[in-house]
Amino acid sequence: MKDGKARIFYEVEGQGPAIVFVHPPGMGHVTFRRQKDELKKFYTVVAVDLRGNGRSGMDKRPLTMETVAEDVIRVLDNCGIEKTYACGYSNGGSVVQELAISYPERIKGIVLLGSFPEVNSFLLRNEFKLGIWAMENKLMGLLSNVLAGAHEWNPIKMFQLSSYIKQSNPEILEAYYRMGLEYESTERLTKVTCPVTLIYGERDDYVHHYRHLFKKYVQGPVTVILVGNVAHQTPTKKGSAINQIIKNFIKDTERNPSLA
Repeated sequence: MKDGKARIFYEVEGQGPAIVFVHPPGMGHVTFRRQKDELKKFYTVVAVDLRGNGRSGMDKRPLTMETVAEDVIRVLDNCGIEKTYACGYSNGGSVVQELAISYPERIKGIVLLGSFPEVNSFLLRNEFKLGIWAMENKLMGLLSNVLAGAHEWNPIKMFQLSSYIKQSNPEILEAYYRMGLEYESTERLTKVTCPVTLIYGERDDYVHHYRHLFKKYVQGPVTVILVGNVAHQTPTKKGSAINQIIKNFIKDTERNPSLA
């Protein structure tokens, strides 16, 4: 995309209703390879690398959640997609929330995996602070190995994910972690009128309480699903279950277009 703004890398495959996937800092579009491989049989699947991550570039604008959400809209425009579903994992879910808040006319519904509208718990706050510390000290090898080891069992996929994370600049990832730590959408969730599905790993209990904030503020229908035998890493370790939930969500919403 040659519009003077950051070059955003993305992959698009399949046909049918569109769904765009948004990853957490560093992990890139490869986070959702299991979703893309299955869901492209039924939908137009778009997977992006957020600015400064993976194969995407940067520009001179400050890094904000609003700017990152605008990048996703630019990708949709480039693909000729007027309305889409959006799925965000972990802090990628904050980008998806911003999409639903700032561009409601473009979003049919959102799926949030292990997501939160603000960082208000001790454990989650410390996770962000740990990421900031690692990037301040340029420990990309440590971060990439920890994230890859947490998300993948297969040694080849683990190596691929670790290598992809290492493509990001630690200063940019530090900025992402700081942005995620400070981001708060809670009261603005009243602007979200589309259907929302919240998915949490059953063992990811320290983020379970965030569902109450979503249910309190979101104006559209909110569904909460707990996936068994997994902690935070639902898109990689429970790929088949996540894919089925997404298919059911899109099918139900497409049957009731007044909800989207």
